[in-house]
Amino acid sequence: MEKLSKILAIVLIIVVAAFAYVLMFGIPFTFEGKESDFYVPVVTGDDILAYKTSCTEINLSELSKDFKALNGQKVKVKGQIHKKQVYVQFDKTRTYIELKVPELAPYHHILVFYSATLPFKEGDMITVYGEYEFPVGTQSSQELANKDLPSIKAAYIEKA
Repeated sequence: MEKLSKILAIVLIIVVAAFAYVLMFGIPFTFEGKESDFYVPVVTGDDILAYKTSCTEINLSELSKDFKALNGQKVKVKGQIHKKQVYVQFDKTRTYIELKVPELAPYHHILVFYSATLPFKEGDMITVYGEYEFPVGTQSSQELANKDLPSIKAAYIEKA
């Protein structure tokens, strides 16, 4: 019985010390890379029209032949919000969208990373303007888990 009491006392001390550490220093979360690796600045005001004009509409049938062809280019694509999540990263509120684009075979989805919040909801049709990247891995919804998908770091999003 005395041995069990000593073990419980040691475990209790470890738990209290860990709890105190978390209270004092927080839980350390690290992201590899910089904010600019994940996001582009949100475009607002007078800059919107110029940015929209600088984006090329994705030719979905051409893209299906070579998904890496548009890497780093400013693009525009229309689709339906399949899934939307709001979260905090780099001390800012962000929006993640799984954009359903049925014409985009074989993937049918583009992941969208936006550096702000959006008033749109799942099911809304939107047009996304931003920088294209392929491949981007995902672990989100079961339907898309562990697949490399195209993505857009969105600078501007409007309801279609």
